[in-house]
Amino acid sequence: MTNAKLFDKLRSLMAKADRADKKHIKKLRKVLHKLKDRQRELQEKLEKSESPQEQAKIQQEIDIIKLQRGKGAAVYQRVKQERQARKAGKGKNS
Repeated sequence: MTNAKLFDKLRSLMAKADRADKKHIKKLRKVLHKLKDRQRELQEKLEKSESPQEQAKIQQEIDIIKLQRGKGAAVYQRVKQERQARKAGKGKNS
Protein backbone atom coordinates (compact mmCIF):
# COMPACT_ATOMS: atom_id res chain seq x y z
CA MET A 1 0.00 0.00 0.00
CA THR A 2 1.39 3.41 -0.91
CA ASN A 3 1.97 6.20 1.57
CA ALA A 4 -0.89 8.22 0.11
CA LYS A 5 -3.34 5.34 0.54
CA LEU A 6 -2.16 4.76 4.11
CA PHE A 7 -2.55 8.48 4.88
CA ASP A 8 -6.04 8.51 3.37
CA LYS A 9 -7.07 5.48 5.39
CA LEU A 10 -5.61 6.99 8.56
CA ARG A 11 -7.37 10.31 7.89
CA SER A 12 -10.66 8.49 7.36
CA LEU A 13 -10.30 6.46 10.55
CA MET A 14 -9.33 9.54 12.56
CA ALA A 15 -12.34 11.46 11.26
CA LYS A 16 -14.69 8.70 12.43
CA ALA A 17 -12.92 8.27 15.76
CA ASP A 18 -15.79 9.70 17.82
CA ARG A 19 -17.92 6.66 16.87
CA ALA A 20 -15.16 4.11 17.44
CA ASP A 21 -15.93 0.53 18.30
CA LYS A 22 -13.52 -2.34 18.86
CA LYS A 23 -13.27 -3.06 15.13
CA HIS A 24 -12.52 0.61 14.34
CA ILE A 25 -9.76 0.72 16.95
CA LYS A 26 -8.24 -2.45 15.50
CA LYS A 27 -8.24 -0.96 11.98
CA LEU A 28 -6.59 2.21 13.28
CA ARG A 29 -3.89 0.20 15.03
CA LYS A 30 -3.30 -1.85 11.87
CA VAL A 31 -2.77 1.28 9.76
CA LEU A 32 -0.39 2.70 12.36
CA HIS A 33 1.64 -0.53 12.27
CA LYS A 34 1.79 -0.40 8.47
CA LEU A 35 3.06 3.18 8.65
CA LYS A 36 5.68 2.13 11.18
CA ASP A 37 6.83 -0.68 8.89
CA ARG A 38 6.96 1.74 5.97
CA GLN A 39 9.02 4.15 8.07
CA ARG A 40 11.50 1.35 8.90
CA GLU A 41 11.80 0.45 5.21
CA LEU A 42 12.52 4.06 4.32
CA GLN A 43 15.06 4.35 7.15
CA GLU A 44 16.94 1.35 5.76
CA LYS A 45 16.74 2.81 2.26
CA LEU A 46 18.07 6.12 3.61
CA GLU A 47 21.07 4.40 5.17
CA LYS A 48 21.90 2.65 1.88
CA SER A 49 21.42 5.73 -0.30
CA GLU A 50 24.48 7.71 -1.32
CA SER A 51 22.88 10.55 -3.28
CA PRO A 52 22.22 13.70 -1.21
CA GLN A 53 19.09 14.47 -3.25
CA GLU A 54 17.73 10.96 -2.70
CA GLN A 55 18.55 11.14 1.00
CA ALA A 56 16.71 14.45 1.34
CA LYS A 57 13.66 13.05 -0.44
CA ILE A 58 13.60 9.92 1.73
CA GLN A 59 14.12 11.94 4.92
CA GLN A 60 11.19 14.16 3.97
CA GLU A 61 8.97 11.08 3.52
CA ILE A 62 10.13 9.74 6.89
CA ASP A 63 9.33 13.07 8.57
CA ILE A 64 5.83 13.08 7.07
CA ILE A 65 5.20 9.52 8.20
CA LYS A 66 6.42 10.36 11.73
CA LEU A 67 4.06 13.32 11.88
CA GLN A 68 1.07 11.32 10.66
CA ARG A 69 1.87 8.42 12.98
CA GLY A 70 2.05 10.84 15.88
CA LYS A 71 -1.37 12.26 15.07
CA GLY A 72 -2.82 8.80 14.58
CA ALA A 73 -1.29 7.47 17.78
CA ALA A 74 -2.77 10.36 19.77
CA VAL A 75 -6.21 9.65 18.35
CA TYR A 76 -5.75 5.92 18.97
CA GLN A 77 -4.85 6.49 22.62
CA ARG A 78 -7.76 8.89 23.14
CA VAL A 79 -10.29 6.56 21.51
CA LYS A 80 -9.00 3.55 23.41
CA GLN A 81 -9.22 5.40 26.74
CA GLU A 82 -12.73 6.66 25.95
CA ARG A 83 -13.84 3.14 25.09
CA GLN A 84 -12.37 1.76 28.32
CA ALA A 85 -14.09 4.53 30.30
CA ARG A 86 -17.44 3.69 28.64
CA LYS A 87 -16.95 0.00 29.42
CA ALA A 88 -16.07 0.80 33.05
CA GLY A 89 -19.15 3.04 33.31
CA LYS A 90 -21.43 0.31 31.96
CA GLY A 91 -19.97 -2.18 34.41
CA LYS A 92 -20.78 0.04 37.39
CA ASN A 93 -24.36 0.64 36.27
CA SER A 94 -25.20 -3.04 35.85
